[in-house]
Amino acid sequence: MKIELTIKADYLADWGMHEGVRELIQNAKDAETEMSAKMTVRHRKEALPDGSPSGVLVIENEGCSLPHEALLFGHTTKSDRTDTIGKFGEGLKLGVLALVRAGHNVRIRSGSEVWVPAIVQSEKFKAKVLAITIETGRAAKSRVQVEVDGISEDQCEELRRNFLFLLPSNEDQVTTNYGSLLLGVTYVGKLFVKGIYIQSMPKLRFGYDLTRDVNVDRDRKIVYAWDLNWRIREIWRLALAKRPDLMADFQTLLESDSADVSAMDASSAMQFSEEVRQAVAASFRALCGENAVPVENLAECLDLEHLGKKGVLVNKAQLAMLQSVFGRPEQIVESLRNETVTSYSFSELGAVEQNCLREAMEILVSSEPDLDFTLSDIDVVSFRSPTLRGQFRDGRVLVARTELGSVVSALAILIHEMAHKDGADGEKGHVARIEQLWRLVATSLLRLAAIPCNRT
Repeated sequence: MKIELTIKADYLADWGMHEGVRELIQNAKDAETEMSAKMTVRHRKEALPDGSPSGVLVIENEGCSLPHEALLFGHTTKSDRTDTIGKFGEGLKLGVLALVRAGHNVRIRSGSEVWVPAIVQSEKFKAKVLAITIETGRAAKSRVQVEVDGISEDQCEELRRNFLFLLPSNEDQVTTNYGSLLLGVTYVGKLFVKGIYIQSMPKLRFGYDLTRDVNVDRDRKIVYAWDLNWRIREIWRLALAKRPDLMADFQTLLESDSADVSAMDASSAMQFSEEVRQAVAASFRALCGENAVPVENLAECLDLEHLGKKGVLVNKAQLAMLQSVFGRPEQIVESLRNETVTSYSFSELGAVEQNCLREAMEILVSSEPDLDFTLSDIDVVSFRSPTLRGQFRDGRVLVARTELGSVVSALAILIHEMAHKDGADGEKGHVARIEQLWRLVATSLLRLAAIPCNRT
């Protein structure tokens, strides 16, 4: 019996031996997963009719058989499963087509039948198509065996390296819920999906085996770069939790702006453990100095340098990870502007500074006798920011030492900062209290000068 499939011979013309074998081994692996039909892949040496050495690749599943429906496009039992590799019922047909077109004889032994594929000229479709001849009469066995002629032993070994599950147990990897980080040099830049090699990405510094559902096209290539980048980032996040010894490798990826960490952003950086983020920050400080702050542009460098810090330009991935510890530059600048560098005791002040502060206090207290405010409520400091003149913090008034050169400037700072008890800068309570204190001070000073307070 011959069955002509509705697949033109030149469909997926760029597929060859490697793609054909990939599809057949994928199908066999899925049968092992789905039906517990043990899979084996082996090489059998044979000689060609002219006596030259050749061989047969044998892919076998014990404990299953193929129904004729398997020749229908779209026939699958895997569409609702997440543990299989294939889903759409195309792999067997397309794999066989690629191999036959590449000149390989293929035989599929299933139960008591042997299926022999070939490319034929179809009278019905007026085109070359894939056809399957089904031969019967053999002893029935619960086994599916696919034989591909013309595969040398060296080719077989090369093909094996495209399937992680056909290789000896590889301990040089870290398995996570999103896939495995492949650490061996032979895997650098290689991408696998559920153990099957799909493509190379030379920009990657490591290899990866993605285990969850991944969007791939008909050629089994990754469709969405963002999806791949996100999965690789998650693999690293979970791998570092298992293997802290990989921290140095992760640091190198960040510092070199590797494609492996291209998906790093502020939100994802916060998903990494505190230990990992602090280790990245410690490495940055060790390399750039304790005074260094990570930034993304020169303007931020200048803002920080004005406050005595050193802005260091870093790449996007490194910046996201470092800012999860340091904070954003604008936050750092704001914090620095409010930072006190030095606090002074009264005895450390010069005579002029002491007198200015005393007189300002006396004017203020004499203008409002019930005011609960003394020198013990004041701290004289140097702020990191040269433009910051005073501050109200934790119920205390901080006065920049630079404002003690005159009574007027000292008094202005005391009034402004004391008024913060009634509100923040610009709030109604704050403004009203400033106006009230200045009015009381003016009234007191006019009285001392014997000038009528209602004089116009």
